[in-house]
Amino acid sequence: MARKEVTRRQFMQAGSIGTAALFLQSHLFPNLSAAEVAAVLPDAGQRTGPAVRAAGDEGLAALLEPPLGSEPVDIKAAFLGPQAENADWVEGLLREVYRDYVFWRRNFHPEDRAAIRPQDQQRQTHQEFVGRFKRELFTLLGELKSDIPFFSPRYIGHMTADVSLPALIGYIATMLYNPNNVSWEASPITTLIEIELGRELAKMFGFGRTPEELAGTWGHITSGGTVANLESIWVAKAVKFLPVAVRQAAAVLDVQGLTAGAAGKPIDAMTAWELVNLVPGEALQLKDALVRTYLETQSRRPVNEALAQVSDQLKRHEILFRGDHAFFAGLTGTDSLLPGILCAPQTMHYSWVKGPGAIGIGAGQVVPIPINAEYRMDLGRLREELEHSLRERRPVIEVVGVAGTTEEGAVDPMHELVALRQEFAGRGLGFSLHCDAAYGGYLAACFRSPEGELRGQTEMQGEYGGWPATPVYESYAALKGVDSITVDPHKLGFVPYPAGAIVFRDGRVKELVAQEASYALGGRTSQPYEVNIGKYILEGSKPGAAAAATFLSHRVMRLDQHGYGKLLGQTLRVVRSFYDRLRRFAQTIQTEFLVQPLFFPDTNILDYTFNVTGNDRLDLMNRFNQRVYQELSIDPMSPVQTRRFIVSHTEFAYEQYNPQVVGAFLETQMGIRAGAFVSPAERIRRERAGTPGADDAVIVFRSTMMNLFTLEKVRREQDYLDLFLGSLLPLLRKARQGLV
Repeated sequence: MARKEVTRRQFMQAGSIGTAALFLQSHLFPNLSAAEVAAVLPDAGQRTGPAVRAAGDEGLAALLEPPLGSEPVDIKAAFLGPQAENADWVEGLLREVYRDYVFWRRNFHPEDRAAIRPQDQQRQTHQEFVGRFKRELFTLLGELKSDIPFFSPRYIGHMTADVSLPALIGYIATMLYNPNNVSWEASPITTLIEIELGRELAKMFGFGRTPEELAGTWGHITSGGTVANLESIWVAKAVKFLPVAVRQAAAVLDVQGLTAGAAGKPIDAMTAWELVNLVPGEALQLKDALVRTYLETQSRRPVNEALAQVSDQLKRHEILFRGDHAFFAGLTGTDSLLPGILCAPQTMHYSWVKGPGAIGIGAGQVVPIPINAEYRMDLGRLREELEHSLRERRPVIEVVGVAGTTEEGAVDPMHELVALRQEFAGRGLGFSLHCDAAYGGYLAACFRSPEGELRGQTEMQGEYGGWPATPVYESYAALKGVDSITVDPHKLGFVPYPAGAIVFRDGRVKELVAQEASYALGGRTSQPYEVNIGKYILEGSKPGAAAAATFLSHRVMRLDQHGYGKLLGQTLRVVRSFYDRLRRFAQTIQTEFLVQPLFFPDTNILDYTFNVTGNDRLDLMNRFNQRVYQELSIDPMSPVQTRRFIVSHTEFAYEQYNPQVVGAFLETQMGIRAGAFVSPAERIRRERAGTPGADDAVIVFRSTMMNLFTLEKVRREQDYLDLFLGSLLPLLRKARQGLV
């Protein structure tokens, strides 16, 4: 039987609240429980609980069929197209969106008198305003033509691409309503959508499968990966020092008998060092035990009053409330603690330096862990750092692995990080484990069947041209064991900016950072069914349109192998084709030039660099690459159409990358003399001594292969990769001219 289309309003009016909630839960919010959905429907404040049954609502119950299955996405229907091939029917949708919005305005209270009358619109001032508006709009539209053509397969630069049509239409449609997802009263619909999104992402990463399991997680939209990473540090710091606050609050409240850790040791017999090395789950359990025990001792008092008192005392002793100086000043003698550190790979995003500075940990307390030849975190070097912290009794607040580094697209061994965290926890060194998957997070959809199960590696490799390699497969399979994950819908989710996200495996952490603002988040006038996101996040106002765009994109293109898996699988095939063709191209030009990928790509980003055959000086190699880049980058003095292709570049600096790894690549693959990759101080010393040839950085080209139409035929039997490689030799020869 075909599924009938019924509006939300019709369902809410047609029968019981319980039946309407059941329908909305099954069709729109499958990762929320029916009770959670019912709690936000009309009259929720007058009910003691949802009556989730269809008795007496036979007509409505007949429509409660499961939503449509996850059919494979048609890639050529998901985007506007490089030449706007889908423009006609998309224009029709945009027109319907606008007309529907106008209809909503006109029918909110149709009895109201019009504020703008026809005679108002005929005034000269009105006409002048319209004329000025049009003139400035067309000026802006003209200037925008100088922007970057992210939609084109000729753009193979940064991790920015075209947006999907569901995301584009969803954003525009919701933007007209302008919901602010900081508070319930400013965004009742998109708030529910955002909570659903957090659970969808949690499900994709393996944090849970059922609504009941997912209800224990916590995730939400942010403005981007930087804020998401910052929130991870914020929460990790709160969790790290929570047990100390529990011990202090318990003493004030005279709560006895609390124990912690696997051994069940009394907390009043534990040092601060022992307390801060409880793993996050143990720390949160200790907090719950304090609350539960205190409520039991206050059984004659109103529960809300007792709960408020224990929560207040706990908050007064937490590090985020007291501040670092006051918190650590109170720990003396055997309780004294050294400043905590954060470990992340050398390939970390700059937010991992910025964030600790903002949160009070300190940028200087971030320990960069060297990378190996695959540009993944060297676990041996991380182990050395953790061993050192254990010996020195230095708290480790958080360890960060990256799934899809911004420069290389590399995937750190998350499975080994999960095992390492467990090992050191058993030895008395606990810490939070975060995965920065801002770029590579959506690739987790490739690993999920329509039923949400983890797919086999062999099956995936057959579908995605050999991807993923075993270390990459094991890393993504292990994401269910980390504490938090950053993921950006506005990257591989193909959603408009701004749309980042963060997901926590244990949703209890949000209470540690909760803040109240009665004007925005309810206060004494709040309703029992209100769901407020703003109290738990770093940001204030943020667009509900971002949540709606991501939600609609997920609805049309599911987070599994047939949805986003099909889109991203295509990009993985593209980058592997590029890798193979670039190596074949290198063989044809090796008598004149060298071109070499730095490593086999973990995701859909390929890094490569050029040299003139016979040149063994790194400084000349960099100068040569600068000239090549000038021919493949945006020239602000020329129309963007003058560039046949556009790439991006980066620099691997001596002080940021493992010099042994980079130096070995230069010597063995690019013909550069040994010892030419040096520190800045050594480079200056050699220049002053008149011995050129060295440099403290390596210029690298970076191509992010996000465009799904790159392998389409564009000139007879040539695709865009053929055109790009065919254009390189003349550019290389031009860049070589006059090189000294």
